[in-house]
Parts: sequence; C-alpha cells; structure tokens
Amino acid sequence: MNAPVQGGTSRGGIPSYEVPRADEDQGFLELDLMGLYRTLRKRLGLIVSVTFGLTALVMVVVLQQTPLYTATAQVLLDRQKMQVTDMEAVMSGLPADSATVDSEVEILKSRALAERVVDRLNLMQDPEFNEALREPSFLRWIDPRFLVRELLALVSADPAPVSEEMRTRAERDGVVDSLLRNLDVTRQRLTYVINLSVTSEQPAKAARIANAYAETYILDQLEAKFDATRQANEWLSRRLGELRQQVRDSERAVEIFRSEQGLESSSGVTVSEQQMSELNAQLILARTALAEARAKFDRARQIRASGGSIESMADVVQSGTISSLRQKQAELARELANLSSRYGPRHPEVVNAEAQRRDIDAQIGAEISRIIGSLQNNVSVAETRVASLEQSLRDIRGETGESGQAMVQLRELEREAAANRAVYESFLNRFKETSQQQDLQVPDSRIISPATAPLAPSHPRKALSLALALILSAMLGVGLAFLLEHLDNGMTTARDVEEALALPHLVSVPLVPAEKGPGGKLLKPHDYLVQKPLSAFSESLRSLRSALQLSNVDNPPKVILFTSALPNEGKTTTSVSFARAAAASGLKVVLVDCDLRHPSVHKTFGLATPAAGLVELLAERLDPEAVMIEDDKTSLRVLPIATGTANPPDLMVSSQMQLLIERLRGEYDLVVLDSAPVLPVSDSRVLSRLADETVFVVRWSDTPKDAAQSAIRELRLYQSNIAGAILVAVDASKQAKYGYGDGGYYYGKYSRYYVN
Repeated sequence: MNAPVQGGTSRGGIPSYEVPRADEDQGFLELDLMGLYRTLRKRLGLIVSVTFGLTALVMVVVLQQTPLYTATAQVLLDRQKMQVTDMEAVMSGLPADSATVDSEVEILKSRALAERVVDRLNLMQDPEFNEALREPSFLRWIDPRFLVRELLALVSADPAPVSEEMRTRAERDGVVDSLLRNLDVTRQRLTYVINLSVTSEQPAKAARIANAYAETYILDQLEAKFDATRQANEWLSRRLGELRQQVRDSERAVEIFRSEQGLESSSGVTVSEQQMSELNAQLILARTALAEARAKFDRARQIRASGGSIESMADVVQSGTISSLRQKQAELARELANLSSRYGPRHPEVVNAEAQRRDIDAQIGAEISRIIGSLQNNVSVAETRVASLEQSLRDIRGETGESGQAMVQLRELEREAAANRAVYESFLNRFKETSQQQDLQVPDSRIISPATAPLAPSHPRKALSLALALILSAMLGVGLAFLLEHLDNGMTTARDVEEALALPHLVSVPLVPAEKGPGGKLLKPHDYLVQKPLSAFSESLRSLRSALQLSNVDNPPKVILFTSALPNEGKTTTSVSFARAAAASGLKVVLVDCDLRHPSVHKTFGLATPAAGLVELLAERLDPEAVMIEDDKTSLRVLPIATGTANPPDLMVSSQMQLLIERLRGEYDLVVLDSAPVLPVSDSRVLSRLADETVFVVRWSDTPKDAAQSAIRELRLYQSNIAGAILVAVDASKQAKYGYGDGGYYYGKYSRYYVN
C-alpha cells in the first residue's frame, strides 16, 4: 500500500494528496531508461512472438527461393591511345573524366546493347528470361501486377486485336527487361574500371552472359568508330566533288573576265602595266638624252658667241674628220715652215702651201659648223622623242584608269578562287587521312577480367537474411510494443493511477484464481476470500480497510462508497468482497445496494429478487431489519434493491436516505455503499456527499485513463471525499513485468506469505 502524502487537509479532515514527482527520487535519464525497460518487459511476449514469427516466415520464404548466381566481368576504359600516324583521328578516344565514365556505365545499361546481347545468346528461347516459356505458377495469384492485368482484361469491353508482330515485340521487350533486371553495372570507386555483373540461376550462364555483354560493348565501340569514319569519308568525298567544281568555276570566271577586259598578264603583270613601265623607262632615257644634247648645243653656242675655241668640245675632239684635217694642217705647217725658211714668203711653193693651209682651216670651220648643226638637230630629235613618249604614256595612263574597276573585280574573283582552292586542298588532305585511318581502329575499352562461373550463390544469402530478419523483426516488435504502449489507455501500476488521477493508490486487488468449490463450481471472489482467508486477494481487502482507517486516525470513516467511471469495472464485486471480508474479521457490517438502475448485489450472492428493498424501505418507512438479508457465510447484512424508481438522484439526496445512512452509521461498524458508475448517471455523485469516504475502483489495464479522469473531475465538482483509487482484477504475474517500484513488481518474492 502506498501511504498518502500529507500535503494539506481537505473537508472533513481528510488529508489531501499530492502526486509524487518522478524526478524527486531519480534523475530524468534513469527514469527514462526504467520506463523503456518496463515497456520492453511488459511487451516481451509480443516482441518475442513478432521477432521469431517474422524471422521464421522470412526463412521459409528464403529457403523456397531459387538460388541465383552472379558473375562479374571488369572492363577498363583505356586512356592510352595508339597513334600509328601523326594525324588527328576522326573519332577521338574517350576523355579521361568522371562524366565520361558515368556515361559509359549508362551505355552498358542501355536497351540497345541489351537487345544485341539477347540476339547474340538467343535468350528469346531461354525460359529463365522469357516468361512466356515458363510454366505458370500458382503463386502468380498473389502477385499484384498479375491481378491488375487480369482485372484490366476482364473490365476491358473490346480489347484491341494483337498482331503477331506486336506479340513478338512485346515478348522481346519482356526478355530485354528481364535481362536488364538481372544486370548490374557499377563504377569501381573513382577508377576507370567498370564492373559488369549478371545474375542467373546457372553459374555458367551468368558468366557467359557477362562476357557476352563485355564483348558486345567493345564491339559496339569499334562499330561506332568504323561507322563514324565511313560516314566521314562519304561526306568528305561528296564535299570534295562540290569543292572541286567550285574551284573550276571560280578559276574559269577569273580567266574569262581577264580575257574580256583585256587584262592579260605575264608573270603576274598586265600588258598595260608592262607598257607603262617600259614607256616610263624610255621617257626617262629620252629626257636624259635631251638634256645632254641641249647641254652640248648650248655649250657650243656659248663658246661661239664668246669667240672662244670650240675645238675643245668633246664632239669636235672626237670627230675623225677634224682629226684628219688637224693632222694634215700640222704636216702642212711643218712643210710651210721648211719652205719659208728655204725660199722665202713669196715663193710659189710657199704661197701654194699657204693656200692649202687656208683651205684646211676652212674645212675645219665647216666641219665644226656641221657638228654644231648636228648638236642642234640632236636637240630637236630628242625633244620630239620626249614629246612622243609623254603622249604615249598619257594614252596608256588613260587606258589604265579605265580598267581600274575591272582590276578590282578581277582581284575579288582571284581571291574567291584562291579561297576555294585552299578549302579544297584542306578537305582533300583530310580525306586522304581518314581513308588511311579507316583501316586502323582501336576500341577505347578492353576486358581486364573476364567473368568466371561463381562457386557459391549470391542470392539468397541465408546467414545475412537470417540476421537481417532477426534484427528487423526485433525492431518491428519493439516498435509495435512502444506503439501499443502509447495507445494503451489503461492503468496497470500504482504509478499510473497516481499520475493519471492525482489520487493515492490505496491497494491493488489481485485477480482471483480459477478454483472450484465443494460443488464443483468456480469460486466467486467473495466466496474465494471465505475459502482462502490468507490469500493475496483477502489480504488486499484487509489492506484496503486499514488504509481507509488510517486516512483519518481520529475519526475513522464508517460509510464507504464504492464507485467507478464505467460499468463492468468490478465495483460491485469489490464492494461485496470488501464488506464480507470486514464482516469475517468480526465487524458489524451492512452492505447497501445503491445502484437503482442496475441492482446486482443480490445477484452476486446468488439470491432471487427480493420482495422489498431500499426503495420500499425509504418510501414506506419500514424497519431496515425487515428488508435486510443476512449472509449465510458471515455476519454481513445486505440491504438489496427490489424495484427501481423514476428519479434515482432525488431518492439519493432525500431526507429519508440521509436518515437511513445516519441510522446505519450508528448501528453498524461499517456501512458499505455499492453505487452506480459516475459517468453514465449522477447517482454516485450526489450519494458521495453522504459517504465519509469514496473509493474509486479502476479495473486493471481496462479502465481508460480519460474516462477515469472525467469521473474524478465530476466527483470533485460535488466536493466528494475521495479516499483514493484501487486497482482491481490485477494479474499479479503480469504486473510484476510492468511496474518497477510498484508492490506487484516484487510479488514473486513475497507470494509465499499468502496461502492460495
């Protein structure tokens, strides 16, 4: 029994109760751990059942599964490229980055590659992958997908006809899907190695499919490169034809335009430009010759005008005639000198010589005049030549100006032709390179570890499945345990009662064992306590009486009201047993049935409905002894109910009822009132004001907390003296699992003190 905490005094000197705080005796962490422990211990049966049940079910399913074998082939994306020729490949190797490796993984998972493997290994004829070739299993009826398909087939009013081609295609798609489901392609960490795993029912088949997948993947790379090179060559060939024709057309346009515009050239220079260049050169020479001739002529005129000797001029000096005449003149002078010295000046030979000399001088003068005239003529000729050349140059320049626009257009045509020629040559070189590259292609991947037939199945993993099933089922069991504990609205321990109702827990009344009496019938609780006075059930009732007496030592309560929140919670059984136990201990006790709506006290004793009872006693003011029934096994007196009344609450608060209670209080040591439940009717609420103490009955693990709280709240509104709450029909063996710190937890240690 938990002693009430003296925290104050309520009406009538009844000590008020304060709910003890859980953290006053132990820390929060300890309280939480103990709460977890209590929950696990309480639901241990559920946890064990769920754990072993689900584990056994999983193992049955695992053992029924077909063993599957997984074979793995490893493919390396080769970063080293073999360059036989020093030219850029049309289809370059794969770049060494993470995105490329992930892309190759997705290629290995593609349906196109899977279809090639299906065709290569003829998996359409393999029942493992082709569901249409397998015998239908009866387990298909538990497959939701099969049920949905069948349901859709039934509700379909007019299904569309399926052609043979569509059926074959659907069957092929199913085989591809099955192969992809059994395929696992993963990248090995951050390397360039790809693991290609295939799962099958046969080890050799798994290895064969994995190797076929790897080989098909590498072959697909080679074919892709060959196709790319072939397409590039075809395109380059077509493009070369177009470019060749463009080069021809552009060069032909240049020549035609040059011919039409008269822009023929030699060594890159046009005829007009050549003529202009030659005329410029001739004009320069002619002007030089003119200047030279004019200088000679002007010098000759200047010497003649000044009376100087013109014979010093170069042309005169260089003249052969003058030189010959000078030679003759010199010879004649010598001869004249000899004649003059020999004959004298008048000698005919001297005179003749003089005449010859004068004749030679005249010839020299005439020759000089001729030379001067020749110089003048040279000047005139040079001037004429210069004028002629200047006129020709002006004519050529006029023609060149007219052809300037034609030259601009010609250069544009020449540039276009040169550009076309450069593009054509570039494409021609690339075509020759790709033609050579087509004969040499190396895949970007290679198989570094072919798949081998596995020795052990990869699925199911029995040990792992057992461990996981055990762990997960245990977790599920624990989760269900805490869920049920959370949803459990009943009260099973004294702590539950005190925390939920803020009332002291007076006593826990154990469940009466199923024992038969002398007549072979099961003993009722009030008969069991008579047969087993030293049992735990009897001791709990005596503890209840002691607790009530100690609640007010100076003025022990005599009128005790038993009630509950809802019907069928054991209040009548408890009140009858409590009254009989008190009577068996020597007290003068009377039990009054106050449940006017559903009286059951006389039924509990196995008696027929009496002729008169409480209602008749109050209405006709009869003597209580006239309607009371005496217990045949104890000195207990029972005041039953024979008939009901139209207004039970009014009867409970009537002056006659008060007088009856006071009379019974004076005549008996203990008056026990068995009343109606609190929540359905108000009878117990008004009746509780006449009782010294009210005992609130809570059925173990059955009475909802919220209902009990509502009932206590209603009783307090009527200022009832609530002594506390009791737990009835307690399963002591189960309670030992629930309430650490509760009295029932130690039942196994002190149960030997009871005689059951």
